[in-house]
Amino acid sequence: MKRILTFLWIASIAAFCAAGEIVRVSAVYEYASNDQNETPIQAEANAFKEAKIKALEDRFGIDVTAVTQSLMVNRVEGDEAKTETNVFSMGETAVRGEWIETIQEKVLEKNYVNGFWVIKVRVEGKARNYSTEKADIQYVFVKDVQDLESPVTFRDGNDLFLRFSTPVAGYMCVYLVDEEQNAYCLLPYMSRQTGSHPVEANKDYVFFSERYERGAQEYTVNCERSSEQNMLLVVFSPNEFTKAADKQGGKNFRDEQLPRELSYAALMKWLAKNQTKDPDMVVRSTLITIRK
Repeated sequence: MKRILTFLWIASIAAFCAAGEIVRVSAVYEYASNDQNETPIQAEANAFKEAKIKALEDRFGIDVTAVTQSLMVNRVEGDEAKTETNVFSMGETAVRGEWIETIQEKVLEKNYVNGFWVIKVRVEGKARNYSTEKADIQYVFVKDVQDLESPVTFRDGNDLFLRFSTPVAGYMCVYLVDEEQNAYCLLPYMSRQTGSHPVEANKDYVFFSERYERGAQEYTVNCERSSEQNMLLVVFSPNEFTKAADKQGGKNFRDEQLPRELSYAALMKWLAKNQTKDPDMVVRSTLITIRK
């Protein structure tokens, strides 16, 4: 597998909007850093996070909690080191509300004042309020199937397993996204044509292991450089959902067959479309580091 890009996740609790109604929201926000060690990449990500919070508050009059996952991608070009970042956003469910889709993120001003970053941004997106709680799925990605709580650091060549349970029966899929903006479908497996994998309620699953599941596809994590990161995305719903428009994957740097794939942008459009139709859909993410 390869690397991962920067993600920003927003979750919300809404109060003054009809349940399930999709509305367009926007906000302009000026972010002032209070940490001299904060990088411009981190400051920009935090500015977009706060802008989304403000957009939701302005529209719904709500209290908002937010979780941010950031990544700086370091590249070497000749004798020069170069840091790149891509900030992408999508909604993650909370108790009663969620950010569904980001339409635009734009930096209006960026200044470095007395050792601190001051950044003004504008965001626009789609959000909704809903009144029902979503399924509290439990999951952990591990390198040993006996682990219940695994550290997020893997070594090149480690196995990858997913322990999963849900309080309600439903359907799920799992994707890995790299920093080249490729999304790989880990579940359902390559041999299956369906877009979601059925799961029973109150059952402990171990995915990606032939020992625990007949016909399972087994995976290892790999890295080309000394340290890389991957985003693992779990999607669950009590309602069956259609397959994303992926295609046969290529080969990795070790000439190994990769799972079915599609672009990150296409995956986000697919998720936004499904979340819009299905207020019960749950989306969760885990960021792992892979080292040589």
